[in-house]
Parts: sequence; C-alpha cells; structure tokens
Amino acid sequence: MLSPRGWKGKFVLATKANHHFVPQFYLREFADGVGRKAKVFTFDSETKKSFTTLVRNVGSKRHFNRIEVDGVDPNALEDAFSEMEAEISVHLREVVEARAFPSDEHFTSIMNLMAHLSVRNPRLRQNMEGFHREIVQRIMHLTLESEERWKSQTDQMKAQGIPVRDDVSFEDVKAFHESGQYDILIDQTHLIGLELKMLDPVLERLAARKWCFASASGGAEYITSDDPVVLSWTDDRDTGPYSPGHGLRGTLVTFTLCPTLALVGAFEDLPESITHLPPMVTGINTHIARYSTKQIYANNPNFRVNLRDVENVLGSDLHRLMK
Repeated sequence: MLSPRGWKGKFVLATKANHHFVPQFYLREFADGVGRKAKVFTFDSETKKSFTTLVRNVGSKRHFNRIEVDGVDPNALEDAFSEMEAEISVHLREVVEARAFPSDEHFTSIMNLMAHLSVRNPRLRQNMEGFHREIVQRIMHLTLESEERWKSQTDQMKAQGIPVRDDVSFEDVKAFHESGQYDILIDQTHLIGLELKMLDPVLERLAARKWCFASASGGAEYITSDDPVVLSWTDDRDTGPYSPGHGLRGTLVTFTLCPTLALVGAFEDLPESITHLPPMVTGINTHIARYSTKQIYANNPNFRVNLRDVENVLGSDLHRLMK
C-alpha cells in the first residue's frame, strides 16, 4: 500500500469530476449522520462563512486526480485511490473503536492515509506549480537577455526537430515576455507524478515516529480540516507559510481521527496514550485551524478555538468574530 496499485489498463469514459483530496470516509468520522447523508459543520476562512453540508461537498476539487496518459483512462488514478481507500476506511473505523492499532496492518493503513493527505492536497500542488512557473520565468528571462543567446537556443531547438516559427522576431518574443500578458500552464499529470514520488519518503518518516493516542475529555471535541495532517515544530515556532520537513527532529505531527481521538507523533519518546483536558483540545483545534488551507470541519459548531485576540471561541461564533 506504499503507492497506488492496479490503475493501468482501464479504458472507460471519464465521467467523475468531483475528486476528494480529503477522503469521504475520513470526513464521515467527524460527520453527523451516516453514509451519503452524513453532514459536517464547516467554517470557510476565505468567505468567513459557516454552514453545514454533506460530506461529498467538501474536501474536493474538480478533476483533482485526472491524468492525461496515452492509453490510460483519465480517471484511473482516482479509481485506484478509491480502491485503496476502501481498505483503509475499515482499518480507520477499527482503530477509532480500539483507540489503538489492533495490528501492523492497521498501523500501515493509517500511515498511508496520513502520507497521502500530506502530499496530495491543493496547497502543496499549488506550491509546486508556482515553483515550476518561477523556473520557467527565469529561463525565459535568461534566454532573452540577448539576441545571440536567443538565436543559440532556437538553433538548438531546430536541430532537435522542435518547430520554431521564423516569422516571429527576437524583439517580438522579448516584448511579449516583458508584457506579462500570458500564463504558464504546468501539466497536472507531471505534478501528480511528483506527488506520487514523494509518498514513499514521507511514509517512511511517518512510520519512524513514536505515536501517541490522545483522547478528548470533558465533552470537548477535536476538529479536522482540508489539510488535516499538521506538521510543526515542537516549540511551536513561527515558520510562516512553510512547515518543517517530515524527517526533522524536534517536529510534531498531529492528526485527528474523530471528534474524541487524535494521533500525535514525534521522533522522541511519547506515552502510548494521553488524555487531553478541554483547554488542550482547544489548543489542538487552534493548531489545526491555523494550518488549514481554507476550511475546517467538525461534528457540530460547539467546538472551541483560540483566535489571535479572543480565546475559547465557539465554532458557531467564528463567522461573526472573523469578519
């Protein structure tokens, strides 16, 4: 289960559009109701709105897992993930019920779930896409520094059989580049390939951590988010928009499994289980909300978080206090 399996050789019409980067089976652990009728309370930090909606309406993006490979169904990867998630969903339910890892297979499933959530999400893909665009921009800038360099590059392209228009001058290309009136599109299949290459290293580092089950007490409940595996420094230092690397010591991974159970992982020794009193649950929720991309999810609006200027805020008041 280190990487998706069985996704080659399927040739069916691509009809699925709503691809979940946060699996529905995971979101249902925080939902009210069962199956397709399960609903979660949602707060969106971009719109500053709160609402309750079906699980299938959140944690997803249109064609997020769509690939373009000759002879392969564009939804092959989405189908492979669905097949893999079917097994993990059973293990997740059993881990929540046991409040422990009943077997090595259960441990592997949860580590795989966290690895996929860590590397297959819109935030990381957007960062990778931005990095590629910046590289292309720099290459174009260097190529167009002089007409001689531009001619050298186009001559090499022609020698490699790459078609180059002769009716477009160096001055035209340079002016077009400097105008900025264009967009650089990075192939999604390439970005997905990079994500898949990241899975094994991240999975290995997650599996190498010591893991502790934390239980919420006193009626307090954990939340989750659209980027639910939170990697941070143990001293909670501010790293801006970037989190530390998965292999660094002095780091902490926090992952809530349901409203009353969370996993905490570190390279240093941890107890097998701990109990979080309500103030600590509020601290965990604040941590999760801070590192979310734009949405947090909960079983109901009665959870609590700390805002920058106000502490112990009810989820039902977020839409009002964060405007």
